[in-house]
Amino acid sequence: MQHGHPINGGAASLRDPAIPPVGGAPGDAAARGTAAVSPPNPPVRGGSAIMRSGALSMLALVAVGATRLVHGSLTSHATDRATYGLVGIMLAASMVASLLLPGGVSSGLSKFVAFHRGAGDLPAAWAVHRFLSRLGLTACLVLGAATALVVQWIYHLGALDTLTLAVLTATYSLYTVDKAAMYGHGLVPQYARIELATSALAVVTTVVVIATGETVYLLPLCLGYAVFVALCRHRLRAHRRREGAPAGGRFDRREVVTFAVLGSIGTLASAGFLQTTQLLGGHFADPSEVAYLVAAVALIAPLWFLPRALALALFPAMAGAQGAGDTTAVRRQVDASTRALAVTMAPVFVVGLLAAPLVLGLFGGQEYAAGATVLRVMLCAAFLGILQVPSVNALASGPLTQARVPVISAVVGCLIGLAVVVATARSMGATGVGLGYLVGTAVTATIPVVTVWWLHRLAWTMTLVRSIALVVVAALVTRLDVMQTWSWTAATVTLAGFVVAGLVLSGDIRRLLVLARSHRGSASTPVTTPPSKTQQSV
Repeated sequence: MQHGHPINGGAASLRDPAIPPVGGAPGDAAARGTAAVSPPNPPVRGGSAIMRSGALSMLALVAVGATRLVHGSLTSHATDRATYGLVGIMLAASMVASLLLPGGVSSGLSKFVAFHRGAGDLPAAWAVHRFLSRLGLTACLVLGAATALVVQWIYHLGALDTLTLAVLTATYSLYTVDKAAMYGHGLVPQYARIELATSALAVVTTVVVIATGETVYLLPLCLGYAVFVALCRHRLRAHRRREGAPAGGRFDRREVVTFAVLGSIGTLASAGFLQTTQLLGGHFADPSEVAYLVAAVALIAPLWFLPRALALALFPAMAGAQGAGDTTAVRRQVDASTRALAVTMAPVFVVGLLAAPLVLGLFGGQEYAAGATVLRVMLCAAFLGILQVPSVNALASGPLTQARVPVISAVVGCLIGLAVVVATARSMGATGVGLGYLVGTAVTATIPVVTVWWLHRLAWTMTLVRSIALVVVAALVTRLDVMQTWSWTAATVTLAGFVVAGLVLSGDIRRLLVLARSHRGSASTPVTTPPSKTQQSV
């Protein structure tokens, strides 16, 4: 099951609420003190551990994306475009709601649980978990009811659709909270198994709903998320019993709440931006064009598998490194991960831009191929959003002055993008909505990337220039008449584009491999955190 930003899966929230856009450096856990003696401090996660965690996350997200693609494709074939557009609006509304307080709670769990574990303070880690989990549960139930009532009032939903939307919003919000908790406690393998199982359940349920002619299109997702939450909570309780962490851990509640609020603002402005554009599209554009937008959001979701898997592994690792005082590890991680995303994703986006009519035709039928321009604009925006992921996580795991940067950039980008949507959607339809999303994302992504480049004096400028240039050239090529429909000529151009992208980035790929080998060597010796004051006294 999925989580998402981008529309997580129907769109994969182009960002996962579990990946915080903001964060302040928590105070020294040892300085706060604990009543009980903490166990020996765990080693700071090295490159190989992050790679394993990222690989498992990737596998889980592939299942999530496949679930949402299957759900979207079957639903689009079983309904007309107007109905499919309404289903997309309901999904977007549930995602936006999950990005409010649950989004900030997820960010807080992912950061502070990992931070206190990195500092060797298990009682504080579990105390943060209890506090934020209870806060998240209350917020999820309230938002579920409120979202359903608002959407029912605007779109005149039936009683069954209203109920399923309420359940979807609540269960998806809880899904993001518990997913973040699993990552914060380092239970990535267990999370991956649960994700795979519940994704399979959602796919099977979707097939049953479509085959029986039922119209409860949100029910499969509701079931999958609900089972995910139940299994995760069972696993977390078992993990705590096994660790035997004593109660009474102490943490700075004001700091955690402030972070959760800032995280909610940043996550809503960044991840919620995509969902809001869909809602505005439903207001300004023709219903048939809204279907193009919903399809585009669903199709770009798989492209977020690698960056989201990387971010899910990176952020707890960065927060743990901050807890251990190892800021050099943060610099290494943001450097290597930014290079990796640029050189691996650019060729994929080049192919996606050139083959857009074919992809849409396969997804929803030939009538969807007319929405190729919308998909191409959204692809350009997604590429920029992906490049910023490591920089956002690096800033979020740092001191408050750095952590505010992603929040500010997300809010500014969202406001500018929504203004463009309002100005262009009536005349340009869904394409205008996509254009607004592109402009807003460009603003949101540029500020964190430039900030991290300046703070850490990183040397990947030309790598990013080459990657972005390839995507820009591919976008210009799509304006040719021959690329408006799929043909053998278009297929030849697409293949040539992929080969050229590989050749242009070959040097960067070689340098990335050398960098990865050097980081693997430097991570062979575990770095342990210094003992807490409590441990020193013992």
